[in-house]
Formats: sequence, structure tokens, C-alpha cells
Amino acid sequence: MDTRSLPHTIEVAVDDLSIGMYVAKLDRPWTETPFLFQGFLIREQQELHLLREHCQSVWVDAKQSTGVSAQQLGQAPDRATREAAIAKVKFDNRMQQALPIWQAARESSLRILNAVKFGQSLDVATVKEVVKECVDHILESPSAMLWLARIKDSDEYTAEHCLRVGILSIALGRELGLMPLELEQVGICGMLHDVGKLKVPDEILNKPGRLTEDEFNVMKLHSIEGRKLLLANGQVPAAAVDVAYAHHERMDGGGYPRGLKANQIPYFAKIIAVVDAYDAINSDRVYSKGRSTMEALRILFDEVNTQFDEEVVLAFIRMIGIFPPGEIVELTNGEVAIITACSPDHKLKPRLLLVLDSDKQPCKPKIIDLIRNPTDQNGLPYRVGEVHPTGAFGIDIEAYRREGLIIPGHL
Repeated sequence: MDTRSLPHTIEVAVDDLSIGMYVAKLDRPWTETPFLFQGFLIREQQELHLLREHCQSVWVDAKQSTGVSAQQLGQAPDRATREAAIAKVKFDNRMQQALPIWQAARESSLRILNAVKFGQSLDVATVKEVVKECVDHILESPSAMLWLARIKDSDEYTAEHCLRVGILSIALGRELGLMPLELEQVGICGMLHDVGKLKVPDEILNKPGRLTEDEFNVMKLHSIEGRKLLLANGQVPAAAVDVAYAHHERMDGGGYPRGLKANQIPYFAKIIAVVDAYDAINSDRVYSKGRSTMEALRILFDEVNTQFDEEVVLAFIRMIGIFPPGEIVELTNGEVAIITACSPDHKLKPRLLLVLDSDKQPCKPKIIDLIRNPTDQNGLPYRVGEVHPTGAFGIDIEAYRREGLIIPGHL
């Protein structure tokens, strides 16, 4: 097929198409497809479905696409650069779709929990609506929602924690093979699992130091209070009541409030327990700094079959990855980088974006692919020394993503 008359185009497989790309040519005659116009901007999911149904690949015109320039795409000097440009457009468009869903879900979560705190009834219909939108988006494109769940810039820990647990639980349920309706159920469980904490006095909930035994006993009552609150509302699914009551039970029977053992703990409570613990370890609190993803996963793994279910933990580690995109790493030579991707075949050798020199000063961003065994300016091999939590060294990972220097998951 002659595409010389289309200088700003590149052939793109239909599975790699995204909203915002301009389709200039098909791999078959236009008359054999349901498209009315020869050349169009992809504006909605239905058009993507039709393209995937009727074509193997199409030619995308960078000049007429939104969010990508001709230089980035059509005139890029090599295939890898062009593919990266396509991946950037695809992820940016997914973020554009995910961001309003995330923001609306966050606002709804905050509003719902505040209402309950001040004695109003729980708005279960809104919870279900928020969760359904999250499920739909995670099934379509999990990477964008998981990236947003990494960005923590709010003082409203409880509301954002409940939202993150809901989203991560949906993604984990997908990894475990749950059906869409089950994903909605586990998402609701995640959103409502800590509702009982609204009954815990603020001076205990936000105490900067270690809780006394009496204070911890009050804190543990949130499982019972959560069950009471949810039982009082006839619209709450029974699974959410069970999870609010049982998400602090342990596989070895040492949890609370009932000391249930492994086979007595509801399956969804086992899922929420893992995600709840991960997000708590990974987040800054008034009494502790958040730890890195790697450290959080190590803690979960160390507690397999004592506190947490083994199948659930292993699925969660698979989903998150040992070196997930966005994680900040300090290399053995003192330089600092952001993980941009990690191949499933080389899980210990991620691709990095170098952003700080050995003096921890900003430097010109540089891609380092550990699979290629690169060396630094002293001829020493690059190695990951320490993994740091989000926000370490004042690094804004979202700013680098917006600039197109990080495309989560793109190799």
C-alpha cells in the first residue's frame, strides 16, 4: 500500500489505537467498512471497537491527531521513538478519561464519609455509581487508574485511603479472575471497609505517637462500629458488612474482633486486608512516613499465611510488580532515577529515567535500561541501591509524566 502521499503517518496496530488519533488510511478499502468518511479523528470507544473489528492496522496522521506532533510521530527518526510517541498519546488519552473519574470519586468519597461523620445516612447509591465507573475504567485501562492511585497530595487520608483501597481491590480482583459484578462488589467493600473509623475519636485516630493499650482497644472497635453502620442501611451489600467486620482478622486466628481463622474469613475480607495494609504502609501518616512499594510488598510477603492469604498476596505482588512505574530509586553510585517500566522477563532490571546526579541535584533526564547492563561515567555498572517512597528527594513523578518522559508500562 502506497503511503508516500501521507508524509506524517505511521502504521499502527488497531490494538494500539487510542481516542485522539486521526485515522488517515485503513489496511482495506473504506467501502468494506461501516465508516462514512475517508479519514476521521477517533472520538469515542465505539469507533475503536469498529476499527478493531474490521481492520488489522491503520495509518495515523500525527499532524491531525490531538496530543502528538508530526515531529513526535510521523517524522520521528526511528521506530522506537515513533512507538514511544504512540504510547504517550495512548496513555495521555487514558489519563484524560481517568482523571475526571478519579476526581469525582475522590470528591464523592470525601462527601459521603463527612456526611456519615455528622450523623447523616450513608449514600449507598453514590458509592455504587462511583465504583461502577472505576470498574469500567479499570477493565478498559488499569494502568491510568493505578498511576493516579500513586499520587497522594491530600490531607484527607481516610477518604483517599478508602478510595485507593477500592480501586486497588478492583484491580486485584481482576488479577484474581473475578467477574465484573464481583469486581463491583469488592470495590464497594473497599470503599466502605473503614467507615467505622468515623466513630473513633480524632485524638486517637490521628495521634502522632504510639497508642496505649486502652487507645488501641478503642481503635479496634472500628470494625464493630463499621458493621453497625452498614447493617443500619438496607442498601449496603452483605459482603461489605462482612468486610467491614472482618478485614482485621488474621489467617492464624490472631486478628480482631472475633479471632477468626483462615477458612472462616470471607474471601473479600482477605482481599481488602492485603490492599488495606499495603496502602497504609505505603502512605504518609501523622505518626509515620510512608515506605517504598518494595518494602510494603516485602512486609506483606513476610506475613503470608500468618496475617494474609498466600494466593491473594502473590496475586497482588504480580499486579503491582517489584519495580512498578513511578517508583523512585537511588542507584549505588548515588544518582537518583524514576522507574518507567519493567519487563516481565527481567523483573529485577527495570528501565529508569535518571533525574538527579550523585549530589542529588537535577540533571538532564536520561534513559537507562538495566537490561543492557549500562555503566556510569566511571565505568561502573548501574545498580539499584535503595528504593524510596513516592515524593522522595522532592521529585514530582506526575510532572515528568506530563512532559512525556514517563509512559507507565511502555517498554
